[in-house]
Amino acid sequence: MHIKIITRASIVACALALAGCAGMGGKADKTGMQMPGKTPANPAVAATWYNPPSEFPGICLTQFKDGSLRFDGGFAFFNPGRWTYDPATSELRLQLAPTPSLALSHAQIVLHKNLLRIDGARNTLVYGVKADTDAIGLGGFLFYRDMPCPAGA
Repeated sequence: MHIKIITRASIVACALALAGCAGMGGKADKTGMQMPGKTPANPAVAATWYNPPSEFPGICLTQFKDGSLRFDGGFAFFNPGRWTYDPATSELRLQLAPTPSLALSHAQIVLHKNLLRIDGARNTLVYGVKADTDAIGLGGFLFYRDMPCPAGA
């Protein structure tokens, strides 16, 4: 009787240990968060958005695969930022550094291309982004997708 209990307990313990090992995966996934569309040449970058220079210098928005984002050439007051993408809803969320005027400056959503909603309490802008989305509007500027950001921008 005791041998049956010990044998069954051993089998259960072994199965649990194997299940735990299976969940570890053996090799780490280094791809990070993904965006739909083209894959940037830099393996650390998930996507780039660029507002080319006009009356203002060019502004680059870089989304990194670790979930961070950075503005270069302008909008540095939004740094540091975070981003997430939900493929089920095609929603890109940009969580920016606390800015008191974020909700106010984006209040007229219709003027900001692909902007779905604003969560002012969380300093988050939510955009509708699919593989064929070419641009988003942010702060009155149009940021084009997959346009390379020049060095230093």
